[in-house]
Amino acid sequence: MQLFLVVTFFLGCIYFVGTKRRLDTFTIAFFSCGLYFLPGLVGYTLTPVTPEHPFKTPVELVPEAIAIMLLVMGSVLVSAIIWDRFDLRRSEPSWRMQGTPLMAHAALAIGVIGFVWAILETGPTLFSPDKRDVITAVSRGHLVWEMGASIGAVFAYQYRRRWIFIGCIFLLIVDAWIGFRYAFAMTFIALAWLALVRNHAFRLSATPKKYLFSVLLGGLAIISYQNLKEPIRLNDWSEVGRRLSNPLWYAGGIMTSEPFTTQTVLNEIVRNDFRTSTDHLWIASMHFIVFSPLLGAEEVRFNELHQAALFPTVDHGLADNIWGQFWSATGWAGLTVFVVIFNVFLAIGARAIRCRDPTLRSLVALLFAYWAFYIHRNELQVEVGYLKQILLVWMACVISAVLIDNFARMTRTRSQSPAAR
Repeated sequence: MQLFLVVTFFLGCIYFVGTKRRLDTFTIAFFSCGLYFLPGLVGYTLTPVTPEHPFKTPVELVPEAIAIMLLVMGSVLVSAIIWDRFDLRRSEPSWRMQGTPLMAHAALAIGVIGFVWAILETGPTLFSPDKRDVITAVSRGHLVWEMGASIGAVFAYQYRRRWIFIGCIFLLIVDAWIGFRYAFAMTFIALAWLALVRNHAFRLSATPKKYLFSVLLGGLAIISYQNLKEPIRLNDWSEVGRRLSNPLWYAGGIMTSEPFTTQTVLNEIVRNDFRTSTDHLWIASMHFIVFSPLLGAEEVRFNELHQAALFPTVDHGLADNIWGQFWSATGWAGLTVFVVIFNVFLAIGARAIRCRDPTLRSLVALLFAYWAFYIHRNELQVEVGYLKQILLVWMACVISAVLIDNFARMTRTRSQSPAAR
């Protein structure tokens, strides 16, 4: 199985890098598979750290776990080939919205409000060196902070608002500093995608090397930061310098990075034949409804089910695995159906990213950074939550900015009318 996965990845790299096609959601999804299925490519994963075993040790992946990775990666490659034959020569969507640069200002304001809200609801705990303390303390204010800053950064990039962009990136850096990388990482992916995307088909291999190098360097920095957080928070800059100057440290960071935790979850689910009911899937789908918890939607986390059963001695939260979740609840049949749904939504995103409207393209880039890239380390309920939060904050920015812009225009028109004089 490992050989089939390696061959699929090799063929996919040739196709996505060397073929004249669009930089779309399938491209993002395939290289996300390459990163998150790295354990399958090398044939092992790592045990999580526990109080009894403070060091990670290699664990061989079972063939069925690699087969699940092969199903997902292969489906993205095949779907991309089919989609290119269908969409390559179609005209771009003519979707347009009444956008305004004020949306970037509105998003930054939301991010700042969320930051202040997070400080008020957590107090000094927000800046605790122990991430476990921070995780238990943060709540809605933190989500508003992250989403406002992320959407603001994308809007600011699209509308060329440099100072708004800097303000939003600063909020995301502070968020990473307290222990949360994902908002910064997904914003980086959305911005890199928007920077490299073209309104025509092109070969990714023909992209100027300095741009590709910048993207790869940024990705390496995000991965490596996980192993820099501790000395940075402790102001041990000599240790930071020692690690950054050691090339082997970067390689070690990649080979012990988050995907190895994520695929440990999948491997143990399959190896132990861990089965659940479908309740957590149905309840997760209910969270598409706005304010669903307040309306009575229950919280049934797959993470709580598998971690208690398979990792009882782990004293911290583990990453989730949506493919393991569907395999556990529905077997191969249900997993295959969800893989098809995953690719259908990738096709929707591939079509949507072709629209030239900056307001809509901003939404698509960030929304599908979470769907095409970040889906591998989440369970369904968390993924649904991210998508819903992005959409709600984006709508709030658009509506408020358009209302303010229209009001300002009406005020100017009235002041310039003969009756006003």
